[in-house]
Amino acid sequence: MIILGIDPGTVRVGWAVLKTKKQGELVPLNYGCWEIKEISQGQRLNKIATLFTQTLKQHQPQVLVLEKVFFFQNTKTALSISQAIGVLIYLSQKHKVPYLELTPLEIKQYLVGYGRADKKEVQKLIQCYFSFAELPKPDDTADALAVALAGFNKIKNNKLSF
Repeated sequence: MIILGIDPGTVRVGWAVLKTKKQGELVPLNYGCWEIKEISQGQRLNKIATLFTQTLKQHQPQVLVLEKVFFFQNTKTALSISQAIGVLIYLSQKHKVPYLELTPLEIKQYLVGYGRADKKEVQKLIQCYFSFAELPKPDDTADALAVALAGFNKIKNNKLSF
């Protein structure tokens, strides 16, 4: 199975593509962060759509896992990110890629076993799990790896099929 994990945003979007190997081993195929430099929200959403579609075509994931907007301090930022998530969900459906949305609490629960775990704990787990000498930068990239791995754990634990 190939899983695409996304840490959504409108200026930076973390993404990670993981693949299951024999014995349930999970390995990263590719990962990174899209830096969106366009000025207007419409241009940023269009750029996200283009990059996401390219990634779908290149890696052909069986499932998309998105971090869900759960808590926000800035309403304007939350609305912008929600628009980006809407674009990603629309395109996943258009390309017939099923999706899961996980809140930050669920991601931590599926990775660390505790929904209120510290972000540093999650990052350390990602670094150890994938045997990275250093955690991928920026944080959006590491977050996308966490989203994808948590999605894999949810699929495995709940015996979901895609």
